Amino acid sequence: MKVETIKQQLLTASKALVPAERVCIYAVDTDMSPYDHMTDGQDRRWVQIYPQFRDIDPFHPRYFAQNPNSVFCTNDAGGPAKHRDTFIKGFRQAMGISYKAEVFLRDRHDRICAGIRFSRPHHMGDFQEKEIATLNLLQPIFSNAWRSALMETNEQSVIELLTDREKEVLQCMQKGLPNKLICRELNVALPTIKNHVKNILRKTGTTNRSEVIARLHAA
Repeated sequence: MKVETIKQQLLTASKALVPAERVCIYAVDTDMSPYDHMTDGQDRRWVQIYPQFRDIDPFHPRYFAQNPNSVFCTNDAGGPAKHRDTFIKGFRQAMGISYKAEVFLRDRHDRICAGIRFSRPHHMGDFQEKEIATLNLLQPIFSNAWRSALMETNEQSVIELLTDREKEVLQCMQKGLPNKLICRELNVALPTIKNHVKNILRKTGTTNRSEVIARLHAA
């Protein structure tokens, strides 16, 4: 399943389970910066405005990277108070938003790798304890879905580089088979298998079998 597909599914499921005027899902890069936002709302004004305020966003992932929790609501905002005030007045109020709930998704190393943001105007009221509890229950499920999509995307990007025979060799490598057993499995001479392995490493930019497998499962 592609990342874009899982993003759309997570948006749909999120809003069905916890009502909000707008739900937005985004990826987080290795510098803890959010990018590639997708929203379910029709109001697209925020797309042009948000980049001006992203670095002072009180729910920027960098403020929560070391926090063991993954679900936060309006009063949990981080960062300097002056930045929070600027963000609220310049962005949130301009968009008619009063209340927020943030769900950070984490990779297998517990690093924030994505986020889902729920936004409500004043008339919908703040997020209640029961709704926050629901988001806490959903967070591991959403994180697993995101990781699975990333792993599938990574695996597909690697496989697309290989010939059909190299793909067969890679499957054997994933099973942990050494070259001699791959020879028997595929009925191919050992020097040929060694050459295929060498090509796989070259094409994937890795130096050994472990790195190839790690790249396939990097999520």
